[in-house]
Amino acid sequence: MTKWSFEIPGQPPSVNNMYVQTILRRGVNAPPIRSMKKDERVAAYQVAATFIARSSRPRGWKPTGEQIRLTYDFSLQRDADADNLLKALNDAIAYALGVNDKVFLPCVRSKVVDGKNKEPCVVVEVDDGMV
Repeated sequence: MTKWSFEIPGQPPSVNNMYVQTILRRGVNAPPIRSMKKDERVAAYQVAATFIARSSRPRGWKPTGEQIRLTYDFSLQRDADADNLLKALNDAIAYALGVNDKVFLPCVRSKVVDGKNKEPCVVVEVDDGMV
């Protein structure tokens, strides 16, 4: 069983803001083609979160159980639904650890909103000893 933690700076993006709609036209009279793409700010946050998670992973780490508990402590500048903050984080961490995020058991331990005195961040604790 291995436990470790890391801190990701910044306000995590909400799933409500993960995708933006784009409209393409293939000609003057062609009907619009609507599609969704990931917001660039969300993608940048996930790249940074992936780098931090991967670099904090213990050397030679492999999950020892079938499930991995992720415990989140949020320090936010703007309030948000905690469950909406998990999607972008879980996806980035799963990519960093080389696992499918279906093995995650996410738990939000705390959420503090303090827009004036503290920089936003999320502290993630990883416990891979779940059976």
